[in-house]
Amino acid sequence: MSACLGRLARIAPGLSFSSLVDCIVEQTFFERDQPLWAEPHPSDRLYVIDEGFAFDFTILTGGKRHIFDFYGPGAICNWSRPERGDVPENIIFKSRTAVLVIERARLDALFARDPALSSAVQRHELARAMRVSQRVRALISLAAKDRLRMLLLDIAEEYGWTGNPRRWLSMPLTQEETGDLIGSTSVHVSRTFSSLERGKEIERRGNAFRFVDIDDMRQRMSYRRFG
Repeated sequence: MSACLGRLARIAPGLSFSSLVDCIVEQTFFERDQPLWAEPHPSDRLYVIDEGFAFDFTILTGGKRHIFDFYGPGAICNWSRPERGDVPENIIFKSRTAVLVIERARLDALFARDPALSSAVQRHELARAMRVSQRVRALISLAAKDRLRMLLLDIAEEYGWTGNPRRWLSMPLTQEETGDLIGSTSVHVSRTFSSLERGKEIERRGNAFRFVDIDDMRQRMSYRRFG
């Protein structure tokens, strides 16, 4: 739970969030990639990433997959989704991901007792929504290389939300998944990564990457940070 508490402490420094631990009803660990609907839990549960990553997606007409957003340590995967009975959630947990399961009813009761905590969580989720909106505008209007730049900046932001920004970042998505998010083929994603590397914008080491100058990239992309 430390990753989630670190995120909320960034939103509301000095506020205690330890009572959130009492809302946890289960902990789950995924050895391999697994969709949420494969789990037996009903839809009155929230899923918080303790370690690892997840993403949500939609299958478009014709069978193509579009990835809408991704979730790193401390993130709530299905906060904005309404309760829909037994309708499955289109979320995939990546392999080696640990998940905390929170009961919505317990959380609602806690929020009723602690409006300040409720406000902090709402502000955290609003920051995510604004970041997604910024990325969607980029996906609509920018060239492939800029779309990948925006995604990499978002990945850095997702890691940084825990309060422990890293210089080297593990790429949480495969090239196929990256393509499904930015609207490119996996081959084009590979070529674009290589282009950014040749241009000395990023460095890569196995499945990890780092920005040569992240502040410069944020400025060139007019990247806004929320929260």
